Amino acid sequence: MASLTSTAGMPRGKARVHSRLVRFLRIALPLLMVAVIALLAALVVQHALRRHAAAHQDSATPIRMTNPHFFGRDIHGRAFTLSAQQAARDERSLQVVLLTNPSLTLDQGGVHPSTVTADSGVYHEDTRILQLAGHVSGANAAGEKFLTDKMVVNTKTGEVQGPQALAAQTSMGQVQSNSYSIYNKGETVVFKGGVHSRLKSR
Repeated sequence: MASLTSTAGMPRGKARVHSRLVRFLRIALPLLMVAVIALLAALVVQHALRRHAAAHQDSATPIRMTNPHFFGRDIHGRAFTLSAQQAARDERSLQVVLLTNPSLTLDQGGVHPSTVTADSGVYHEDTRILQLAGHVSGANAAGEKFLTDKMVVNTKTGEVQGPQALAAQTSMGQVQSNSYSIYNKGETVVFKGGVHSRLKSR
């Protein structure tokens, strides 16, 4: 019995064609296998690149929250609450939270509560510093009110710094100044620069 590759008994023309076919397949089949392996490798690399790009895009997308609430206590144990209409993590630092229409209540549930609202705010979770800007207004339990454009609140110590002009309505009357500082649970207010006051007569 002749083998499958034997050309014995074939006409000379058919044997020549068969030999050419065998030689072609010996070259073409390994090349085809290499091409298939290369194609599979390319597909694997492409899939990995797509996953990496998707993961990078997800990590670069800021985390957004609706109606967030942050709770904490200062170094004196006084509770505070920070809420906002919307919040988003800063793309450059996850420790920074960008706030829309924030509202801060200091000494919540205590004897000297006060609330501050603004158009926007930036809260640094690592330092616990809150920067407020745009129509910053506040009031305390004694009915005293103030208006300013910028305020920096250290929620860790409870101290407040105001680099912008302040208009305040206190129990003693109206006070205006170029800057201000608030200490001791709001009991001590220091007005700085261009101070004008209209005090109530007793």
